[in-house]
Amino acid sequence: MIKLGLYGCGKLNKIVAKCYKEGLLEGYEIVGCYSKTAKSREEMANYLGIEKCDTYDEMLQRGISYVVEATNPKATIDILEKTLSKKINVILLSIGALSDENYYEKIKGLCCKNGVKVHLASGAICGFEVLRTAKLMGLTKASLTNTKGPKALEGTALYNKEMNDHDFVAFNDSAYEAIRNLPTGINVGVATALATKGVHDTKIKIQTKKDFIGDSQCIDIECGDEIKAHLDVYSKTSAIAGYSVVALLQNLISPIVF
Repeated sequence: MIKLGLYGCGKLNKIVAKCYKEGLLEGYEIVGCYSKTAKSREEMANYLGIEKCDTYDEMLQRGISYVVEATNPKATIDILEKTLSKKINVILLSIGALSDENYYEKIKGLCCKNGVKVHLASGAICGFEVLRTAKLMGLTKASLTNTKGPKALEGTALYNKEMNDHDFVAFNDSAYEAIRNLPTGINVGVATALATKGVHDTKIKIQTKKDFIGDSQCIDIECGDEIKAHLDVYSKTSAIAGYSVVALLQNLISPIVF
């Protein structure tokens, strides 16, 4: 059995735990979970029927092969190097942690040195294979348009009261700047950028629509006149991100790989 540890005990890793309990992760065993909030990590441990971890280091000592991360970019940076240095793979949802190119290269180096990998979960975007294939063929343009409701931006640097009355473009710049303005809400933009033209040359537009519920991600890529692709995913909630981790884990050990 491949041993898993869950970093973050919120909504997304609760989906991973639920799928595990339902038998959708055959071949895996969740042996630890950790959250900075004592109540949430204890509740998750009780749900899984495992002994709770009081520290992240304690979880890493349980012989795990993969950490499933579902927190935020800042929290991820706090543990990523330590985890890889202990020869433990990471499945990453907070992809914004890799938006700094120097840090990205540092993490790549750690993976090579320790024989481990960071797997980027697709979350709410689609077509990683299409994006990576198009990159090989010579991408000339890559962009992502994210649509949200105004409430999704409340309390962030991008919020404007005008959003409540009419459609509003809150941001229109690079993926690099997007994650700095919206640290927990545009991981999809960084994922798209890493798979295509990089964080400085992939354009991100974040727009709001009055009464809009959920998120819409529209990716547009071009390779001159050879390839044009429009990939569009709407998700009412963030649940798709949690299920994308389960799909990734299934794929890692499947005899037929998608």
